[in-house]
Amino acid sequence: MATTLANAVDTLRWLATDPVASTRTGPTPHQVVFRDQKAVVRYFAAKEPKFAPLFCVMPLINTWTVFDLAPGKSVIEALNAAGVPVYILDWGRAGPEDAELPMAHYVDTVLGRCLRRAVRHAGVEQIDVLGYCVGGTFLALHLARNPGPARRVFFLATPIDFHKAGRLSAWAKPETFPVDAIIDGYTNFPKELMGASFQWLRPTGSATKLKTVLDRGHDPAFRKLFTAMEQWNGDGVDFPGTTYREYIKRCYFDNATMRGGWVMNGKPVDLKAVAIPATTVAASEDHIVPPAAAFGLAESWGGAVTTKTIKGGHVGVCAGAALPAAILEWLKA
Repeated sequence: MATTLANAVDTLRWLATDPVASTRTGPTPHQVVFRDQKAVVRYFAAKEPKFAPLFCVMPLINTWTVFDLAPGKSVIEALNAAGVPVYILDWGRAGPEDAELPMAHYVDTVLGRCLRRAVRHAGVEQIDVLGYCVGGTFLALHLARNPGPARRVFFLATPIDFHKAGRLSAWAKPETFPVDAIIDGYTNFPKELMGASFQWLRPTGSATKLKTVLDRGHDPAFRKLFTAMEQWNGDGVDFPGTTYREYIKRCYFDNATMRGGWVMNGKPVDLKAVAIPATTVAASEDHIVPPAAAFGLAESWGGAVTTKTIKGGHVGVCAGAALPAAILEWLKA
């Protein structure tokens, strides 16, 4: 009991120093190889390349550093060490000037330019692609109408069947979620409101986190990961308003990724039109994109689909060893 109390006191003293404020994510060395207004392509070279390069699409509402949280807790670091050169699409940060940009601007124009630039930089004709969360949804929409240089695709915690997204499905309905009024008022969907929404998905999450910190906060390894996670989680990005409006209406309201009927920029969105093979990986404890929402891809995708579940939550899965191992297994196949 005395040891437990002493550890808790030590942890509280450590928290009082505000360790998150001095934490920086994204430590792996890299270079920027392309810029398209706010979006950039970051290239992480492998010292001894053994695999073809991998192009990763991050969510528009978060920073890319969730794949590079800290040394020893980095998807990119693990892939580079195994010989995989990695490209990351960093969307940048939306501002008021981006509020009127349509979804096609991101899905078609920006994603298309960045993907083609990565292919040219890598000196290949086709490239393996990976999409995480909403980044995966955007990637699926892009490939449905612009298959181009993608060879095969790996989706991580990517919502496809939005009517099986658990509590989010219950909340995001036309009769209960006034998306037009929200965007008319805010112009962009604020990162603070997004963060609060995710917290309410698990109302006891803050209390659970505090208990975990008090129980494990004396461990230096835990402290390193905790501060990195907190820094990343608190560094959200506003969702461009017009794009968010279309995303909510077409995905959550209409479930058009499954049902069809979505025309974007004059082209129909039909995932059945994609012939390239896909692997979709769900996190077992994901409360944002439950496995059922991710595995909707098997019903809507035109190419062969492999489904897999790995242990972890929606964000926590990016800090464990299981995700890099699953990606490497896919690359070796």
